[in-house]
Amino acid sequence: MPTPPSDAIEWICANLTPSQTDSTRALYDHMESQSGACLPVIYQPFDGRQRSHFVDRGAILDFALAAPGERVLDFGPGDGWPSLDLALLGRQVTGVDGSRRRVEVCRANASRLGITNAAFVHVPPGQPLPFDDESFDAVVAASSIEQTPDPRATLAEIHRVLAPGGRLRMYYESLDRYRGGRERELSFGPRTVLYDRHLDEEYVRHYLLTFDAEKKCFEEARTELGPRPAYADLTPAILSQLQEALVSAETWTTRHPSGRTFAAWLGEIGFAGVAGTHDGNAFAGALFDRLAEADRPGSIEAVDAMLRPQVGVVVTMEAPLALSPWICATR
Repeated sequence: MPTPPSDAIEWICANLTPSQTDSTRALYDHMESQSGACLPVIYQPFDGRQRSHFVDRGAILDFALAAPGERVLDFGPGDGWPSLDLALLGRQVTGVDGSRRRVEVCRANASRLGITNAAFVHVPPGQPLPFDDESFDAVVAASSIEQTPDPRATLAEIHRVLAPGGRLRMYYESLDRYRGGRERELSFGPRTVLYDRHLDEEYVRHYLLTFDAEKKCFEEARTELGPRPAYADLTPAILSQLQEALVSAETWTTRHPSGRTFAAWLGEIGFAGVAGTHDGNAFAGALFDRLAEADRPGSIEAVDAMLRPQVGVVVTMEAPLALSPWICATR
């Protein structure tokens, strides 16, 4: 007699036949705002006395100073981040995204903010970039390259469109942060996502279960699970009860290279000076926490005056690839 499934993913594999999809169709095409409308400047008036705003500015200055240049490509801008902030710093920015919905949102945000030096282009996942060789002085990518079907091929395309001497500044999601108990996680709701992370093999298998939230069994499960259920809380017994409310089941895989893998690929493709570095994001957070409340500047101009000289140094300081999720590479 077969052994009954012991957890949620085993139950899904044994009882459902999820259709194959990708992160663009499953997630990004469904988001009104990828950031939850929490971004300073883009959605909220900037206030450097708020830690999240101060830290965000550190990240923006990181991209601006680590990858200088007039013509900037933002690979995967989401809600227009960091594209729109870089445009407000005077750059000519082009954002490309595999999701049509994300491109629509970026364009709408640019229009609302009166930004005319940022354009957004839809490029289907895995397709070549629609630009001539050496079209950009800088490329920025915030946890987006690993969402493509073939991250190595994506880096090769970025190398092609980057001008000689140009810089790629990328942030990537290191799976090491999930080691020690977070390999399998859950985001529960009408669109429930389960994450099955294979850290050493550098990939993540995702399962999306879409439920009819009006069904009684879904409401009962929501009540039983509580506001923030852990992966282990979604038992096979609860999934069996939820099956009546199930609308669809989908799955997809994303590859999440480690810093060492990314660095090896970048070198093989032809990038020079590949290095993990310290970053303006973490530095700004550490600085904010050390500042007395009275010394925290409020305006974006005052925050920039405080952070810019120091972030300019921080982004040149090499950090171990195993520890830094930020990489800088020169064409």
